[in-house]
Amino acid sequence: MDAHPTRTFIMQILKLIVWTIVAIALVKFAFFPSQPPKTELTGDGEFTLPTVTVARGDISHEITLDASVVRDESETVKATASGTIVWFYVEDGAKVDAGDYILQIEHVEMPEIIDPEAPPAEPIKTYHNVVAETPGTLSLDALMEQEVQIGTPVGTIVPDTFHAQVPVTPDQLYSLQGIPEEAELSVTGGPAPFTCTGLKTMTGAPTGKEGEQNTGPQLRCEIPSSELVFDGVKAKLIIRGGNATNALVVPVTAVEGRYKTGNVYLPVDDITQKPEKVEVKLGVSDGYSIEITEGLTEGQEILEFVPRQDPEEQNPDDMSFVG
Repeated sequence: MDAHPTRTFIMQILKLIVWTIVAIALVKFAFFPSQPPKTELTGDGEFTLPTVTVARGDISHEITLDASVVRDESETVKATASGTIVWFYVEDGAKVDAGDYILQIEHVEMPEIIDPEAPPAEPIKTYHNVVAETPGTLSLDALMEQEVQIGTPVGTIVPDTFHAQVPVTPDQLYSLQGIPEEAELSVTGGPAPFTCTGLKTMTGAPTGKEGEQNTGPQLRCEIPSSELVFDGVKAKLIIRGGNATNALVVPVTAVEGRYKTGNVYLPVDDITQKPEKVEVKLGVSDGYSIEITEGLTEGQEILEFVPRQDPEEQNPDDMSFVG
């Protein structure tokens, strides 16, 4: 017997209502999970700038640079008179010392005619010797009976002496607090480390390739002739720039400037205020710490990093720091 039509209709309505309630509940759980009420976050910390204390310590500075062994510059031999080459004292490829005779030039000059009716005067001949200015190996570039003028190149002297050469940055030069007269050179695969003398700075030093020069500052020192080295060999140049014992030292990040004078900054209670600048005198630096010779006292507190000082970009309410 079939169910009553009214009862069947009611059951379908009830099923539809139940499924609707279930669907709504699933949507709520999926997209609208229950959350505890949010509590408002309030800042209760205190922002402070990092500081360091001026302390005493020992400090020394030494830098090691990658250098190259370079033969000293060749010396061009030039004619010292106009005339004809009439004699060679040495052959091509000979070893010469400073002052040795290389060749002789004959200069012929006709005397001034005073009396046109007088017999022709004999030409006046003078002889001029070209000498070596530096020691080395001679390479001749002239021939017998060749006519030359004053300053004409007639040969080249290739020296048997060498020097060490290395490019440096301005920061490295300033960190040395002055260039010492000597350095230690350690030649790769060569003799034991030895003293390299006459240390000096140069600009645009030759690279060893004809027509080319280095740009920027170069350090150069002379290699003793007693040391056996070869052109182009690599080496380490060790320069000791000084030391200080029981000195006042601070991190280099705290100092504005690196040579002789600089500035440090004192902390303030209100970080929106500009830190107080103190001028100091500087000494030795090892790249991490720097000696303070005047302007601070032991135990004094300073900012660990120099504040950025850019008036166009600086926001007085937001102190930015470098370091």
